Amino acid sequence: MINTMTSSGGTAVQDLPKVASGVELAKSQIQAERYRGEKIKTIGGIEIRWVKAVKMGPPGADITTASVKACYDTSKARAVDSTGKTIRVPGTPTRWLDNRDLQLIGGVWKVVKGKNQGASC
Repeated sequence: MINTMTSSGGTAVQDLPKVASGVELAKSQIQAERYRGEKIKTIGGIEIRWVKAVKMGPPGADITTASVKACYDTSKARAVDSTGKTIRVPGTPTRWLDNRDLQLIGGVWKVVKGKNQGASC
């Protein structure tokens, strides 16, 4: 959904509540607002290198929370301004380690907390 939102310049946000809640939904909506305001969009996509579950919970009950870790590559994606000029700051990492906490909300898994960092994964 984030790829869809960023490639649309922050206008395709209707599905964000289907995949995120709480702080993560608010962060995504703020990012979309910034993309619209600064007339930024992305061209190209990210490549997911790997994903793994790192925690499921609560133990001994129905699983309603999970944590996942993923490595993704943004080298084929570009953020551009309204003139098409690349706005990536030199030295920005192109490999990212992403950690996300998910929660089962109304029968749907949603991201509720997350953090990413540049990493050689």
